[in-house]
Amino acid sequence: MTGRRYRGLMSDSARWERFELRPDDVVITTPSKCGTTWMQHIVGMLVLGRTELDAPISELSPWVDMLIRSDDEVFGLLAAQRHRRFVKTHTPLDGLPDHPTVTYIALIRHPLDAALSDLDHSRNTAPGRAVALRDAATGVPPPVAGHVGQPDEPRAVLRWFVENDNQPTGSGPHGLADFCQQVHTYWDARDRPNVHLFHYADLWSDLDGEMRRVADVLDVSVDEERWPAFVAAARLDSMRANAASAAPEAHLGIWRDPAVFFRTGGTRDWAAILDDRELARFHERLTELAGDASDWVLRGRAALA
Repeated sequence: MTGRRYRGLMSDSARWERFELRPDDVVITTPSKCGTTWMQHIVGMLVLGRTELDAPISELSPWVDMLIRSDDEVFGLLAAQRHRRFVKTHTPLDGLPDHPTVTYIALIRHPLDAALSDLDHSRNTAPGRAVALRDAATGVPPPVAGHVGQPDEPRAVLRWFVENDNQPTGSGPHGLADFCQQVHTYWDARDRPNVHLFHYADLWSDLDGEMRRVADVLDVSVDEERWPAFVAAARLDSMRANAASAAPEAHLGIWRDPAVFFRTGGTRDWAAILDDRELARFHERLTELAGDASDWVLRGRAALA
């Protein structure tokens, strides 16, 4: 059984109650815009043992609780798979089924990087397409009470992100409070043997080393002769070149330009956008909200030591 229910305009964690997990499934759980698609490709290559996944990533590794496809469609895709399954969600760990043999890979990113990436995401979304798919597949959900909408200018977005207290819906982060609540569900489970913490900044700075960590988590042997090809296939430019298949839901037409989904990466330019007072406020609020997980949020694997 799952725990807390997360429900928003594009996802509903109640679907996990109806989904039958297999003992060796891999669940990739992240706040939005934290490298989810990147990790899906890495896990997919390692599980399948090849650099070409040969199918849209959202067919191989669907977002289980996203409402733009029906239960029957999502569950049918996954029931037909005979390889080890790897699925995506943005639901925090306390909203997911707790199965001791399922592998949970949690991935986070510096929250201000995620906020700016989400602005790019919203600007690249094809107007009305995702909503139309949702309405056709699962109907119109109830409104999310009390949510403050995101502005459309970088500095305003960052200030909004730091200060609002939007409640988590399982498709965010819709603010730093939302982000930190999700981070805590990972941080508090870090000693569980089947929960594994990763950070986007580590993937960016040491892709080879972090992919080896993922291979260890999955108990997949590394073929040293083929390994450089796997690392090269996981780089941003490789995924951009294959964006029509690599971008999530690209085959459903939800992006203005799938390649723009992979437009940039690494550390974004928030430090040049916010002044010293605003940056100090971010760090103050992060400490308040994330507590002892703050160091992991900012420094990644180095903090886990």
